[in-house]
Amino acid sequence: MKFMDLALGQKFELEGEIYVRTGPLVASHAENSKQRFMARYVSVTPLGESTSASPQPANTLSSGKVNIAFENYHAQCLGALEQLDAELPPDRLGALRKQIEQARQTFLDTLNRE
Repeated sequence: MKFMDLALGQKFELEGEIYVRTGPLVASHAENSKQRFMARYVSVTPLGESTSASPQPANTLSSGKVNIAFENYHAQCLGALEQLDAELPPDRLGALRKQIEQARQTFLDTLNRE
């Protein structure tokens, strides 16, 4: 069986070692949890039933959480910039605000492309 045909959480044997599929291209050693890259085409020997009923938590974030965290970060950056209001000339402060806003928009555009 090919690695890509295993279900997430399913145990398999490869080169005399037992692994668990933990991601699309990643497996964790059953004893020490050391991760290993697995090419999709690698032939493996499946063991027992899939443990996908209780898989390890995925290391993914929802887009909503990413957006909230980023907007909080952006607001804190603007707040820190406002503390420099008295120390910077108005044109410099405006230019920095514009750079921060452009970086924010680039980030959001990048998220929307995927």
